[in-house]
Amino acid sequence: MLDVDAQRLSPTDGPAYRRGGDQSGDQRRTVLIAGAFALAIVVGVVIGLVTAPGAATTPAAAPTTAAPPSAELQPALDPSTWENNRHPGTAHQMRVRESDRRAFSASLAYALRESGAGTMTTADVVIPQGKLFYGAVEGRDSTVDEYWAVGLAQVAGVTPAPPNPHVWQRIANGPWTQLVSGPGACDRLPAVLFTVWQGRPGLCSGV
Repeated sequence: MLDVDAQRLSPTDGPAYRRGGDQSGDQRRTVLIAGAFALAIVVGVVIGLVTAPGAATTPAAAPTTAAPPSAELQPALDPSTWENNRHPGTAHQMRVRESDRRAFSASLAYALRESGAGTMTTADVVIPQGKLFYGAVEGRDSTVDEYWAVGLAQVAGVTPAPPNPHVWQRIANGPWTQLVSGPGACDRLPAVLFTVWQGRPGLCSGV
């Protein structure tokens, strides 16, 4: 009897614990683990849907590129007489070729179509003989040489008729562009051209 009591009272025995421990705490941990697992499954499914090859995506917009200029607007240039002896800013009288005259008509027709004035073609724009001045201004190299023209134009099928005169410009071998028309259009021309044209052209008044 004494031996049994001694064993029960021995300090080497640890404190007595209740069987089963804290059951409510175990249940909470089980619920949290299950919830985390379910969340991981949902996230995985969403990622799979987004990255799947057949997933619906917004197509990227195709890059826009400017249409190449019409050959009609960009006739080949004659070799420049100043290429080997450049003086930037110097003006030159240029010979009007039929391809240039057609380019002036084509660029004016294009400008009128773009403005919504009609559906005219190159053939609808006539530049009368003797009503056109054409010149060039040297640049530091051929890539920045400037070509200029001013003239009167008769346009069929447009009412009211586009005001005269018209000024065109071309940089190097780029396309001709109709810049401006009507009273004051000649003010856009480099003044140095009036020297080789022997004064301001009379057609700058529009007649």
